[in-house]
Parts: sequence; structure tokens; C-alpha cells
Amino acid sequence: MADAPLIYLAGAGETQWQPDSPVLFQPHRGEAVQWLGLGEALAACQGRNVAVVISVSCARLTHVSLSRKQARHLQRVLPYLLEEQLLDNPDDLWFVSRKGSGDDYQVSAVRRELITRLQQWAREAGAQMASLQVDGDCLQAVLPLTADLGNRQQLLLIDREQGLVIDADQQEAFAPLLGDSLDQARQVDLPTLFDELRQYHGQELLTGPYTPKQDRQKNALLGPWRPVAYLAAAVFLVAVVALWIQQWRYQQAADQALAQAKQRYEQLFPGDKATSALNRQFQGRLARLGGGVDGGGAAFFPLLAPVAQVLKDMKVEPKRLQYDQRQNVLLLDVGAKDYAQLEALQNAIRKQGGNASIANYRNGAQGVSARIKVEQPG
Repeated sequence: MADAPLIYLAGAGETQWQPDSPVLFQPHRGEAVQWLGLGEALAACQGRNVAVVISVSCARLTHVSLSRKQARHLQRVLPYLLEEQLLDNPDDLWFVSRKGSGDDYQVSAVRRELITRLQQWAREAGAQMASLQVDGDCLQAVLPLTADLGNRQQLLLIDREQGLVIDADQQEAFAPLLGDSLDQARQVDLPTLFDELRQYHGQELLTGPYTPKQDRQKNALLGPWRPVAYLAAAVFLVAVVALWIQQWRYQQAADQALAQAKQRYEQLFPGDKATSALNRQFQGRLARLGGGVDGGGAAFFPLLAPVAQVLKDMKVEPKRLQYDQRQNVLLLDVGAKDYAQLEALQNAIRKQGGNASIANYRNGAQGVSARIKVEQPG
């Protein structure tokens, strides 16, 4: 903003600013300052950011002492604290403040209508108002100050809160009212005045709802890339959704497979409830069935091997298989044509290394039903 165009609303007697109101305009730092109409000055800033400084006569600069609690709600309490000092309706004013020394807060108040009009006129001219400050606030470090503005106008600033712009022929009439307040005032020319204003030490009025939008030049640079950015964002969103759907489907399949595995486990081992740690539970179950344990443990698979081989070779009907883990005994219920076939089954199991015996049998219309008891030899 140091080299941006600067417009100074300093016309003597101006209260209702219009596009044809005279203002001071400097296109760049160090260039000549000239009087132009406000609309003409804004048109010269087309496509650029412009800084605007208004006269203290167009604003209300004051200060208040606030407690910490009040300071947390400045925008709410200021209209009530300053009600007696303000000629305008507080609802029509925009307040900004900054902390001074101790409990003191410097306050600037300006009509909302003036801010919105200046922003509107700037937009219509193709410019953007990027800063709005008050001259007395910007220059308070070098006050008191007087300056010849040209066009037969004189700037008189006594302190931050007191200042005005008068016609040159009114200076003698104002002298008794000013007293000795300007005896030590610094007299500056117009270029020096604008150099001081360009320091922008005042409070920024374009805050809250009046904050400038992003710089148009930046928007112009980013414009060609905006569709690409939108496309990239859309592709990323679609990819995220696709991954989420894929993960959800995999989780559904995993849950279904686990439910089926639990069901099969409970069919294989009745009375044993399947848990979520099914793999570890199944491995433990197999270990107990396949290996010995102290105190007469189990050896299910060594018993099952000879029985499985015999059942594969002989034409008998296996009906049920039971295993007594405590006694390490395998009970096989089968159906055969006659008792001779049962004896053949018994002998075949013995040949495979199992100690088999016919525990009981029963004759029926369809043949013989029997229970074969298989133990380990010895």
C-alpha cells in the first residue's frame, strides 16, 4: 500500500460527499498532488487498490477509559459510552478502537453510509478501496500541524481529536477561537503532508463487514487456475468416496466371513462358543486335540487316522463320531450288513494301529448297528 494511489477527502465545508466533490489525489508516492473530483480520482485507479484518508471533520475521534470486562465488548459498549458526545445516531456509526496507555482506548467513529458509498463508487470505477483512515489519527505523532492544501484551503490540526479545513480567507476569523493552540504548530507543504499520510499510522476503518475482498489482481492471476483447482478437488473427493465405499465393502465381506467361520467352528466343536479371536481359539483347540497334555491328555488325531483309513476302504455306514477327551477314547457308531462285517471293521482298525473293540451292537431289519470303541495301543 505504500505506493498505492492515495485520495484525501479534505474539502472545506464538505459533509455530504458526492462523486463530483473535490479531493486531493496522488497517483504514486513522490508524484505531484492535484485536486480532482472524487469520481475522476477513483477512475484513475481502475484495476488497482486505492487508499483513502478522510478529514477529521468527517469523523469523530475521541478516547474512553474502559475496564477489562467492557474492553471485551467494545462494539457493544462504545455507542452507550459516547452517546452524549455524538450528534449522529450511534446505530448509524461504525466504531473502531485500539488500546492506548493504561485503561485508555482511542476510538474512531465514522458514518456507515460514508464507508458504503466510498466502497460502491470505487467498485463502479473498477477500483478497490483497500484502506480507510482519518487524517488526525494518521498524523497524531507529528501534531500540531498546519498545511497549505492549495485551492485556497488550509489544514489545521491541533491534536488527534481537533482539526478542520478552512478557506484561506477565513483564517483571521478563526484565529481568536484557536488561541495559541497552533503557536508551536509545524508548517508542512503538500508533498510532505502526503508522505506523512502514507505512513498509515491511523486506525483502519475497513474492518468487520467492511473488510476489503481479496485483491483483484491476485484474483486475475489465479483465475485461469481456478477450474483446474476445482477439478482436482472434485477428483480428490471422488477418490476419497471410492476408497471409503471399497473399505466398507471389504469390511462387510470380512464380517460375513467371520460369522460363517464362527458358525462352522461351533458345528465342529459343539458347546464351545466362538469368540472374535477365532484363529487363536481354533489353533488352541487343534493343539489340545493333536498333542498330549499332562494328566492323561488328548491324542485325537492319532486315533482318528486309522479309523479314517478303514472307513475309506470298507463299505460300512458311519453314523456318528464321538471323542472322550478325558479317557482319550474314540467312539464310532456305524451300520453294517451283519456282525461279520463289524468284526472285519474291528480287525482292519487294529491292523492300522488302533486298539478297536465292539462295545455293543443291535440287530435290525436293515442290518446291524454297533458302536466301535477305539483306543491307543498299550
